[in-house]
Amino acid sequence: MTYDHEVAVEEASAAELCGDWSTAFERHRSVPMFVESHHGSMLSVLAGLGEAAPRWLVTRFLTAMAHRHELYGQPRRSGRVLERVVPVLYPHGIPIEALGCTWLEQVGPFIFSCDWVVRQADVYDLGGLADLVAMPEAAGALALGEHVDEWVQAPMGGYRVVGADGEVLTIADAVDGEERELLDLGVTCLHPPGTHLLGRVVPTDTGPGHLFDSQPLAVDARIAREVAARPEQWLDVLAARTRSRGLAPAFSHLPDRSLTADLPQHAWAALLGHPIGELLPRPPSTMVAEALKTALTLPSDEVSAKRHLVSELLLDELVSARLLARFALPAHAAAWRGLAQTLPDPARRRCDEALWLIDAVTDTDTLAG
Repeated sequence: MTYDHEVAVEEASAAELCGDWSTAFERHRSVPMFVESHHGSMLSVLAGLGEAAPRWLVTRFLTAMAHRHELYGQPRRSGRVLERVVPVLYPHGIPIEALGCTWLEQVGPFIFSCDWVVRQADVYDLGGLADLVAMPEAAGALALGEHVDEWVQAPMGGYRVVGADGEVLTIADAVDGEERELLDLGVTCLHPPGTHLLGRVVPTDTGPGHLFDSQPLAVDARIAREVAARPEQWLDVLAARTRSRGLAPAFSHLPDRSLTADLPQHAWAALLGHPIGELLPRPPSTMVAEALKTALTLPSDEVSAKRHLVSELLLDELVSARLLARFALPAHAAAWRGLAQTLPDPARRRCDEALWLIDAVTDTDTLAG
């Protein structure tokens, strides 16, 4: 990192605190080591949507900011978090190979950035999001979110997936069976009905009024019931199971998550037959055009079931304006209209962009004729 790169990192962090996503994205991506970063991918979504970004989406990003707290001039947190949580997760030693680490030096950063339990404990139980809320410098970003104080207090829960219909995901409390309706962000693409999950249900002004704060964690029914019964002791529940070797090594080490769905990043590769969450066989940049072609040729009876995958594809920064224009052809107009009617917000905006380009081409051809 050169001095200019260090300055760019500081400028990006300052822009994030102000809620200036476009500047934050530009400065972040100007640093060579961040050209493909996961954080940059999340910023690209917010920068691309601008004022059209749903407020729940911004609040999700605030939790990502809270987990990167020390980059905003705050005291170091990662050491304290790892010291408190790692013994809970790995009482018998850290499974370096299971984490996907090549060198020992990677272990700490990998766990801090990719472990679901570490992130949840840091952002909520250890006060990361509350600390961000208390920062005067973050007032601009906080103003763009919603119900942030309620997210800070959201408890962990244990649930069973009931099913999804339209834009509504139905889950049931793992103990009393009480059902709740959440905004459907693709959970059932990865976790079919009957799967048990851990997650925090948080409020939103978008119907039906609640959603998961981020991608939930799949667990067995026993863990879900114990956490549902004792939500404030969820870490103790997991600690007891890890001590008894009742959980697989690195059970909570997940791929980079999507900001816009309850799925891993690049889940759209499933349109090409790649299992969601598994390591891709080649860089996603070499797959995106094929995936877009596949999305536009889906049979009409498959579009609804795969709408979250297509939505994730269209919101990926790899689908550039140039690539979108390649597929904005009159021959695909019906497909784009069908997607615009089916996809969840905010992916419909990309469909409208493609249809506008198609109309422009058609008008030009008419004038030329």
